[in-house]
This record gives sequence, structure tokens and C-alpha cells, in this order.
Amino acid sequence: MHALDLAAIGLPLAIVVLTLIGFYKVFIQKRRITAYYTPFDHITGHSLSPFHEEQEVIAVDEDQGNGKK
Repeated sequence: MHALDLAAIGLPLAIVVLTLIGFYKVFIQKRRITAYYTPFDHITGHSLSPFHEEQEVIAVDEDQGNGKK
């Protein structure tokens, strides 16, 4: 078999297997199929948590003083 023949058989087979796995999870196990988080979700407003801008944190240097500890 040539590589093109394997691709012609393998691609539809992979699609059918993934579809069957999805149907099994939804109808047999009664689970929801969850979509994974992408960073683009915050920008488009599809995230459940609000978007927070970065906050600048000012750290105090503990070595300040007269040199005695």
C-alpha cells in the first residue's frame, strides 16, 4: 500500500472513531464534553471569570536602614 492509500483509509477512520467516542461520552456515560480553555476566550468575552489587567506590585527592599540588624 502506498502512503496516499493509507491516508485515504486512515483519515475517515480517525474521524469516525473520534465521533463514536464523543457519542459514547454523551449518550452512554451521560457526561458533558468540555471545551478546553484558550487565552483567546478572555479577549472575546467567552470566559466566566472577568478579565483583570496586570497590577504593578511595589516591593520594599528590606536592606534599607542603618546597616544594623
